[in-house]
Amino acid sequence: MPVDRATVDRAADAADAAAAGAAVERARAYFEQFAAEYDDAARESGWRLNGLLAQALAGVGPALRAVDLACGTGETLDELARALPGAELVGVDLAAAMVDRSAERVPRATVVQADLRDFLADTPDGWFDVVTVVGGFEFTPDLPGLLHQVRRVVAPDGHLVFTYEPVLNGWPPQSRRVETNLGSNGLELTTFRWEPGEVASGFAGWETVRSTLLAAYQRDNVPTVYAWLQYRRPAGRVAPAPATSSGAGVNSPGSS
Repeated sequence: MPVDRATVDRAADAADAAAAGAAVERARAYFEQFAAEYDDAARESGWRLNGLLAQALAGVGPALRAVDLACGTGETLDELARALPGAELVGVDLAAAMVDRSAERVPRATVVQADLRDFLADTPDGWFDVVTVVGGFEFTPDLPGLLHQVRRVVAPDGHLVFTYEPVLNGWPPQSRRVETNLGSNGLELTTFRWEPGEVASGFAGWETVRSTLLAAYQRDNVPTVYAWLQYRRPAGRVAPAPATSSGAGVNSPGSS
């Protein structure tokens, strides 16, 4: 009996979407349970990425609106509040427990519980002068596709600051693209890693303000390396770059 290639492809796509959705749901459940202990665990692990944000925001200048995606317990949102005192602030996270903690930490911000894909789809083009995602992108099964949506909401001359976990060939702890482990609270958590070229491919014409690799934290005395990127969108109107992939979106809870 001949094989219908289209049927096979649809079945494979459905299986991939189901697996991606399951990974997102695992991360949501993980951070729902972990929210109360998250800040203490981050300090104990030596989490250092938020400490770099003040320097990154120093040259941004006045902003009307700023958003922290995957806002977690609100540490990045708090940095935005200090750096941009006149800006309208928004935080977004998939986990309700994280949303509650962010709202308590930064009362002037509007913090919403939403899947990032849905939030971004409802946001007008060029709406935010500053977009941050410090921790969180390591849980999305389709980072290039999600970045396509994120770039669209950055205002001309606006800044996008984000982190992700890169694939590091030759460094066994981060040599695999997808890895599921037990987290600190005993629940499974899936990490997705990306090649730098996959991430940078959609930023043609954008100014690279900073691009670096750094040890973000330690687990079992082994450092976890993150890529830190800051881009500035050109001042003129720019059509969003075409998406390089598609599929399930991000699990929004993260380390922001």
